[in-house]
Amino acid sequence: MPRLRGPEEGLRRKDQSSRRADEKAEGRKGLHFQIKQDLAAANTELTMRAQERDTASSAECQWKNLYEVIKREKQETLRRLSDLQVRINEMEQQMKEMMVECEERVEEVHYQRTEAEEQYQTMLTQIEGYMAEQERTVKHWKRCFSQLAALANGAIDGVPRMLAEAESSLFFFNPPSEVKTFIEHCKGLVVEMKNMISRARE
Repeated sequence: MPRLRGPEEGLRRKDQSSRRADEKAEGRKGLHFQIKQDLAAANTELTMRAQERDTASSAECQWKNLYEVIKREKQETLRRLSDLQVRINEMEQQMKEMMVECEERVEEVHYQRTEAEEQYQTMLTQIEGYMAEQERTVKHWKRCFSQLAALANGAIDGVPRMLAEAESSLFFFNPPSEVKTFIEHCKGLVVEMKNMISRARE
């Protein structure tokens, strides 16, 4: 019997050892499977995090690019505004200069107009004075001429009679030709003076 137990005991122990080995193998398989799953999960998570990081990095790069674009546009806008302000200042300065020049021209034209009006008024006064003087002169000469005409009329009133008497005496005397010429000249002068007095009275 002891000999029979020996082999059975050995088989039993062997079987137990085999079961324990199988259990250990199963345990190692389960652990290995669990490790694989954990590694796969970790890999998936790392991949997702890498994608998120890449996405974040891409977004950050895009934001940086957008910021640089906005910064450049802002700088360009500020430069244009500065140039525009410079042009506005230049235009304001030009407008001020034009206004000053226009005011100076208006003032000069006003001065010239005032001076021209004064000259015109002075000239008009001089002309009026000259015309009054001429009128006085004309009246004076008319008065003198009237007096002279009256004197001439009085002087020549007796001349025709005297010429007629002198001419009638030519029939009784034989005067020189010079006397006859003088008498004819006197007759012409009398006629001419009468005509001049008549025209002057008109």
